[in-house]
Amino acid sequence: MKVFYFVLAFVFCLNLFSQVKYTAVSDDFISFHDNISAAERMFKNDSLLQAYAKFDNAFSNYKGQVNAGHYFRAALCAIKIKEEFKALHFLEKAIYNGYEIDSAKKGAVVFYNQNTKKEYMVNAANWEKARYEALNSEWESELYNIKENNKKYAAVKYTSAIEFCCTCMKSKACSKTSPDYLSKYKLVKEKIKADSTTAADLLKKIQQYGFPSMKIVGKGANAIARNILLNYDSDKKNERLDNLLSKALLDGNISPEFYATLIDRRNLMSGITPEFYEPITGYEKSIGKEIVTANTKRRTIGLYPIKLLSGATPKSKDPNASKKVSAGLYDY
Repeated sequence: MKVFYFVLAFVFCLNLFSQVKYTAVSDDFISFHDNISAAERMFKNDSLLQAYAKFDNAFSNYKGQVNAGHYFRAALCAIKIKEEFKALHFLEKAIYNGYEIDSAKKGAVVFYNQNTKKEYMVNAANWEKARYEALNSEWESELYNIKENNKKYAAVKYTSAIEFCCTCMKSKACSKTSPDYLSKYKLVKEKIKADSTTAADLLKKIQQYGFPSMKIVGKGANAIARNILLNYDSDKKNERLDNLLSKALLDGNISPEFYATLIDRRNLMSGITPEFYEPITGYEKSIGKEIVTANTKRRTIGLYPIKLLSGATPKSKDPNASKKVSAGLYDY
């Protein structure tokens, strides 16, 4: 993530002006995510009965595609409040839609009712088999190879070059013709070119197979694909990706958080202010009266509103509190 923030800061320094394109979603999608974001927040805060009700209401009233992660967390919520038959239903939906239950989460999937326990034992293997059969293993491997082949750009050599150029461009005393600057800027351009080439190859694959969702390539490879699209800096106005990303958003393959992060990256790259202030970290002291405008725009893509903490709010004794505040609700 440090690489992302360095690059984001650098492109902000380029000061190129353009209007970034994004597409608003339907009222049905907004209503669904009002319920889902509330359910996810309640689940994180262990308000399980309220979370279960919100999850159930969201799924029951929405005709669109639901991300598998929401189904899985709804299943965990239902298990904890002893709604085990509903938990089975949610779990089946989660796995069929590509959710991988890793070793850290398997311990939470425990059924105590003898009927649900038996049903889970009978069906779990078939659900996993169906998930595995839906994978495009070849494409999954290709995405992991792309990450391996491009890992050099995460090295200090490149991250420090990006940080140096950003700092230099903000200083009037900086010489942009000095040998030191030119050598580091060459590295920056090399990374941007590599990102663009990688993205162009990915777009060809998407035209052939559809969006690389968890169901198609697995969670790990899906994260690699999203990072490639996020770093596609050649698409300054988001014109090439907008239709693709809007469809992925409606299909539940990317979250409103990810979509907003990408749009804000494009805005910063163009030297203009963020639309959605996502990620929120770092904006708290500067957003001020912009919060009303930002929240209005966040709603147009189904993203939950920003709620800034008052300066008078007592500091938490939890050493990880700041991380929890800045962490998004969605993991896709």
